[in-house]
Amino acid sequence: MSKSKLIATAGIAITGVMASLIIHNKSQVEFRKREDLLRQQDEQLIGLSAEHQRLSNLVASASAAPSDPRLAELEKLRGESEVLKKQRHALTAQSAKTTALPLSQPPAAKEDHPEEFWDQLHQLAGQKPMEARDLGTALRSYASDHQGQFPSNLDAIASYLADEKRSLSGSNHFEIVYHGTLDKLEGIPLGNVAVVRDQQTWVGPDGKPRRVYGMADGVGQIVESDDNFQSWEAEHIVSPPASSQSAK
Repeated sequence: MSKSKLIATAGIAITGVMASLIIHNKSQVEFRKREDLLRQQDEQLIGLSAEHQRLSNLVASASAAPSDPRLAELEKLRGESEVLKKQRHALTAQSAKTTALPLSQPPAAKEDHPEEFWDQLHQLAGQKPMEARDLGTALRSYASDHQGQFPSNLDAIASYLADEKRSLSGSNHFEIVYHGTLDKLEGIPLGNVAVVRDQQTWVGPDGKPRRVYGMADGVGQIVESDDNFQSWEAEHIVSPPASSQSAK
C-alpha cells in the first residue's frame, strides 16, 4: 500500500474515533443534566412534603382548640397548606414526565386517580424510588470505570454512593439484575433496561402489587403488575450472553 493511501486510511480511522468520542461525550452530558434535574425535583418534593406536613399539624392543632381568637391565621394556614399540596402534586407529575420511558409501543393512557391515591402511593414507596435511582447511577458509573463491566454485588459501588453523599436507608433490599457490559446495551435505550430491583414487593392503594426498579439511565421507577412482574421483566431485564454466564 502506498504512503498516500496509508495516510488517507489513518485519517479516516482518526475521524471515526473522534466522531465516536464526540457522540459519547454528548451522551454523558445529557445523562448528567437529566440526573441533576431529577435530583433537584426530589429535593423540592421532599421540602414541599415536609412543609405541607408542618402546616397540616399547625392547622390540626389550631382546629382542636375550643376557642382560638386567631381564626384569620388559621384560615391562612389552611390556604397555605392547600397550595403546598397542589404544588407537591404538580411536582410529582412533572417528575413522572421527566422519568418517562421511551417505549417501542405508545404507552397506555394513565389511570385517572384522585390526589389521595398518589399521596398514599408516595408514602408506601417511601425512599425506594430515590434509592433505586442512586443505585442505577452508581452502577453505571462503576461500569464506566471498569471497562464497561457491571459489578457482581452492591458492595462494589459503596464508594460511588459515598462520593455523591448518598447512602441506603438499610430498610430496603435491592439486587443487581444486569451483570453484563455497557457495550451489550448499545442501541438499546438505557431507560428501558433495569439494572437493579427491590427484592420486596408491596401492594399499592388500588390493591395491585408493585415493585421498584433502578434503570440504567439513573431513574427509579415504580412498576405495577398483574403477573408477578414476569411480563415487565421480560421486556426490561437484559440477560448477558450464554457464553458470559457459563464463564462465571
